[in-house]
Amino acid sequence: MEKLLALEAYHLDLHCGEKLLIKGPMASGKTKLLTDIATQLPAYQFDFLSQTLDDNFIPGTVAENLAFNLENDAISSEEIATKIHKISEKYDVIDYLTTDIYELSTAQKQVISFIQILIHPMTTLLLDEPLFLPTDYTGTLIVTGDFDETLFDHVICLPDPLGDSPTADAQVALKRDINHDKAILSVTEIVSGVSFTVYQGEKVSVLTTASAPIADKLAGFAKASGEIDFYYENITHQALDKRSRKIGYIMANPNDMIFVKYVKDGHISQDILALCGLSDLTDRAIDTLSFRQKKLFTTACILMQQTPIVLVDQPEFTYFQDILAYLDDKGVTVILTSASDLFTPLMDRKEVF
Repeated sequence: MEKLLALEAYHLDLHCGEKLLIKGPMASGKTKLLTDIATQLPAYQFDFLSQTLDDNFIPGTVAENLAFNLENDAISSEEIATKIHKISEKYDVIDYLTTDIYELSTAQKQVISFIQILIHPMTTLLLDEPLFLPTDYTGTLIVTGDFDETLFDHVICLPDPLGDSPTADAQVALKRDINHDKAILSVTEIVSGVSFTVYQGEKVSVLTTASAPIADKLAGFAKASGEIDFYYENITHQALDKRSRKIGYIMANPNDMIFVKYVKDGHISQDILALCGLSDLTDRAIDTLSFRQKKLFTTACILMQQTPIVLVDQPEFTYFQDILAYLDDKGVTVILTSASDLFTPLMDRKEVF
């Protein structure tokens, strides 16, 4: 096979068609390494999927974004329409083709950003923390994230820059004090076929398809078709400011939640800063943080609100077990929405839709 590039610092030659995984803890430099690799590749011969979702799009509808690369390659309008329809059906986004890209939920943006690459892929893909892997793709694949190493030809494991971050194997003791006689949240047909009840103090993982905006609907950022009851109060159409006092929502995309310039502007207590691994970053500008650090910052901000329910969309694994133990100790109900089963062992139960 033809050699694509040499990574001398890692004693690794990457050949065309091979797959490389870059792993490592938060702030270990995975994104930086991926970006450095991109500078070594021939221009316009690879696609790059950014963690910062909005960087992947042009203003316009979902269909216009899916068509963008195809139009640049002078593909006929008939073939463009066929390709868009086929991939939209495959990934269950056909109902969103006329929706403005910036009106989508984070999960929907993650899917669209991925399939706009897969609709007409280059021979090399660089994917920064993708939602899933493109199993049908046969070209060169360079990925950052926590994926099964056996799926790759090469793996680079970057060291922990702090040296004392919690590990995925660490165990936490939870009281799991659940009141099964008191339903804190009852959801009926929030989207078609999705109804469930969560009891006070419970920790529930809600597994859905990546394109289903369950979290946005629970938190009030998207219209729900069914009914949402907080204890015995119908909050389906309640104003966002009132809903947020009941449900603290940690979004999958932290950039949708951050409106301050520095970590210290969040006015976060020292104990929560420590809990989220931010103690040494209080004077840092937000735009200098890694994606994962931003996610932990928004988590800390929501913890400060002390809501009876904390809703986490696609949580960051680093520090999550300690954060879960903190919420458990305070009797907070936790709802986790994800397309992955990774966190299920930490929860009391799961709902699958």
